[in-house]
Amino acid sequence: MTFLSPTILWVLAAASIPLIIHLLSLRHTRNVKFSTLRFIKELEHKSIKQLNLKQWLLILLRTLIIICLILMFAKPVTRGFVPGWMAAEEETRVVIFVDNSASMSLIADKISLLENSKALVKNIIECFEEKTTIELYQTNPVKRVFIGNPGAPGFGSHIANIKQTHSHDNLWNTVNSVLKKLQVVEPNKECFILSDFQALPDFTDWLQKTEEDTASHNWRYYCLSQKLPKDNLSIREVTAVSQIRLPNHLLKLNTNIVNDGVIDKRNHPVELFLNDNRLGQVVSSFQPSQSKEFMFQAYPGQSGVIKGRVEIMEDDFRLDNMRTFEIPIPEQIACTIIGRSSEEMYLLELGLSSIDNQNNFLFLESRIEPNPDRLYLDETDVLILHNPGKLSDKAVEDIQSFLQRGGGVIWFAGNNQSENESINTVTALKLPKVKAHHEVSGKGYYSVLTSQKNHPILTDLELRDLDRELPQVFAYMEVALLENHNEILSLNNDHPFLIEIPSNGGYIYYFTSLMDLTWNDLPIRGLMVPLLHRILLLLATDEFNTKPVIVDEEKIISIDQEQMNSQWTLVTPTGKIMLLIPDFNTETLKITQTSEIGSYDVFSDDVPYTSFSALIPPSEYPSIRASEDELINSLPKNRTIWIEPETNMTEKLQEIRYGKSLWRTFLIAVIILMFLESIIGRVKPENMKNLSG
Repeated sequence: MTFLSPTILWVLAAASIPLIIHLLSLRHTRNVKFSTLRFIKELEHKSIKQLNLKQWLLILLRTLIIICLILMFAKPVTRGFVPGWMAAEEETRVVIFVDNSASMSLIADKISLLENSKALVKNIIECFEEKTTIELYQTNPVKRVFIGNPGAPGFGSHIANIKQTHSHDNLWNTVNSVLKKLQVVEPNKECFILSDFQALPDFTDWLQKTEEDTASHNWRYYCLSQKLPKDNLSIREVTAVSQIRLPNHLLKLNTNIVNDGVIDKRNHPVELFLNDNRLGQVVSSFQPSQSKEFMFQAYPGQSGVIKGRVEIMEDDFRLDNMRTFEIPIPEQIACTIIGRSSEEMYLLELGLSSIDNQNNFLFLESRIEPNPDRLYLDETDVLILHNPGKLSDKAVEDIQSFLQRGGGVIWFAGNNQSENESINTVTALKLPKVKAHHEVSGKGYYSVLTSQKNHPILTDLELRDLDRELPQVFAYMEVALLENHNEILSLNNDHPFLIEIPSNGGYIYYFTSLMDLTWNDLPIRGLMVPLLHRILLLLATDEFNTKPVIVDEEKIISIDQEQMNSQWTLVTPTGKIMLLIPDFNTETLKITQTSEIGSYDVFSDDVPYTSFSALIPPSEYPSIRASEDELINSLPKNRTIWIEPETNMTEKLQEIRYGKSLWRTFLIAVIILMFLESIIGRVKPENMKNLSG
């Protein structure tokens, strides 16, 4: 226990007054006449002893009454978060962090968590005296919005300048960097953090200070938590299941929705829009904490970038009520074929040209380069290498850049591969290492089997019997697969025939046998054309430009060389128009203005070029919260306190900082003591009668 007004305790000397009065009264005696002395002995043993005990008991009660009264006026409190009797009068540095990330836009009791936090800041300031220095920070972006004393003019306007953002929570890094840089001389250092605490601190190495540390590190932390969501459905994900995309092919979209609140949502509509046309709706019920998935199916009806969104009804957190997405559907595929001779490439060219020889869906360019030195692929969507010779380091770098821009490669490996393939080529492009060349003699052959029947290039093929259309292989290259290589077709001796290889941000489809009748009979099988068609569609679907980003992340758009000098503009989800300047070295647009959630449009000379979405950060869904125990255990022990959402924050903080007020306890004690004193000290009528007689 401590006292907020300890100077009053000097008055405790007054507690001796009843004793002093009693001692002084003993010096004054008076004579009492008795008619006989025979009752003196009895009086001495009974009445006098009772009278003395009663007098000392009254002295004790009166002394306690005075002591309790004095302690009550000294403002007694339990030991508070701020130690020391004179804590209220010491100089204090207060640093307040207000989390203004996306999750703080949650509405609770008709007010957002951010607005509630800003109101609490004013209540916090009222708890401090003029000697206090206040520093107020917002977390996104990190900014000090105020420094000064509690009574400084215009403090309310500084608080109002903290605006809601859609960015992710960078709370603990902000606290870490700010407190480390501060030069604090005040003896009291108190840090208030107003947040929904969606993550735990990851910098405990500097926070877990021992008692021997210098006073400059002894911050005390107040974690002011926020209310949990009550009414909130959350669209967590919308993904295109269909990887083979054409205007007249059914598009399948998987949607995941979670009930983050505590309300049972019944008959809730979920709607699908493509290019602002509503193409689907489901009505479902969601119990608290329940997750459901829905499969929407629709026909895109056109090529290009299809803009879509899934919507649900508004609730307490509107940022996850709509999820936008972009689906690219190729309008034309530009293929570059590189081989050693026209004879070797003939069957491959014949098969590709049969895919679409009238509608100009495929644009084919053939190059005869036995040992490519440089590959210029600016106008290429898919690069096809048929038994390539030795690639120079520059050519390998060109393929790497091509893959990084979203391009794709189809690679047919032949016996020339093992002779000329360099270690740099295998390592840089993540290719399998060629081990040996195998071929059969006479009428023998290797059968081809499906390793993954559910792979996109094998599903929904318009073939009566896929197994009958699989080729017979007479020669192939045995290769050693890496861990991330995906085997799609294999030989009956368990050696790979077709491999999917993730490489440099793109994909390579690697055949271990050439498109040649002396190697296999694939060119005369019904599988050849649909197989190549599907691989081309997978590789040419430009998901690089339409790939979504998280809010405030940089978005890179690959642009065609012929459009480098165009006027580029960006239209944000709220309709703001911004000019963009291309990076002529990398032939890209680097977009940093992604602070809004939703779909962005990129225009080249006022003509739509591409679109992409900025999504809510995965960590900002309001149901993601760190518990009180987790947070307390992550921060310095005995220097951290958790504060639940309170209506009267001023009184609550006063109680926490200086301890719980005990004056009412002492007041009750005074009343009880006075009541006892009045009962014990009263004069009984019968005693008065006996005395007078």
